[in-house]
Amino acid sequence: MNDVTILAPLPPSSATSVLLRGSDLADDGTAFVPRVLFERMAAGRELGSSPVLNAEAYDRLHLIAVRFDLCDRHRPGPCPEAEDARMRLVFQPLLLNGLAEDAGLHAFYALRTDEIGGAIATLRELARSAPPQTGMLRISPALGAANPEAYATKLRAFVKRYGGDTRLVRLTMNAQPQIFAQVRWVFRGVEKQGDAFVDMPVVGGNASDLSESVILSGSSFDVMPSTDTPSGLLGAIQKTLFDAASAAQQRDYLSALAAVENPLTHTAETLACVACHVTTFVTSSRATDSSIDPLALPARYTSKFDLSTKAGESATTPSIRALGYTGRQPMISQRVVNDTAQTLAEIEQRYP
Repeated sequence: MNDVTILAPLPPSSATSVLLRGSDLADDGTAFVPRVLFERMAAGRELGSSPVLNAEAYDRLHLIAVRFDLCDRHRPGPCPEAEDARMRLVFQPLLLNGLAEDAGLHAFYALRTDEIGGAIATLRELARSAPPQTGMLRISPALGAANPEAYATKLRAFVKRYGGDTRLVRLTMNAQPQIFAQVRWVFRGVEKQGDAFVDMPVVGGNASDLSESVILSGSSFDVMPSTDTPSGLLGAIQKTLFDAASAAQQRDYLSALAAVENPLTHTAETLACVACHVTTFVTSSRATDSSIDPLALPARYTSKFDLSTKAGESATTPSIRALGYTGRQPMISQRVVNDTAQTLAEIEQRYP
């Protein structure tokens, strides 16, 4: 599980990086996160409004996690063999003391079909150089080892080879705006179409809805624009709606969350932004309140791999970090775990 999804430990200070920074250069000579796209994402949408993130946060972007997938997952189910693969990098701005800010950028880079076999061979070489490990997804055992530099050097080379502006196809952001005292996150993204990056509309919203706001109130999440995508999402994430529902309806709401977490049922193109990011906490919280067993829900994803999220705090912390850190707390969502297991299963099948 830790060979295709790699969560780096945090450094003791933002002055040093465990892997790389967003402003570092890939092998194509361009930055992993183009400054112009960062500024576009972080800016206030309305004239004169305060930015979501200040410009100086760009220089504090650290590479927090590396993910590999066999395709872009436009549709649920296994990846078509004719599609390009994806390297997915998670960046967070770190404070001087090494704490992660409540913000993250998720960058997607394309690998051509003729490059996939070589990329998997490199990942297997990395796995052989890592300490023996099995079980759940966690902070990388290799990067957390006593002498991690040999592994880190090979991983940096992998990231540099397949990263950079020329391969970047999508950049998304979720962040707590620094101007808000309340816990209120903003989701938005840009995607490459032709030679330009265009704003991504919110799934389930109108074509003009280019940002999604999520406000935390206790264990409840309020979403603007309000979207029940997929059906049952709002009934689960809004505690007042869940508490007022019948036992059968509550089970249906939790089944909707189980389907959100299932890569064979939903993709990012069929879900509101908030969905994958809060289901781990909401499922745990609502299951406790209602005494419904999440493992008994028919929509849940199953695998021979360990699907536990216990190496992170996502089940107990109301946050939107799907893979990364809240302060120094590691956050590992159920959707990321399930995606990782599905990728492993498909790699084993296609590249035994």
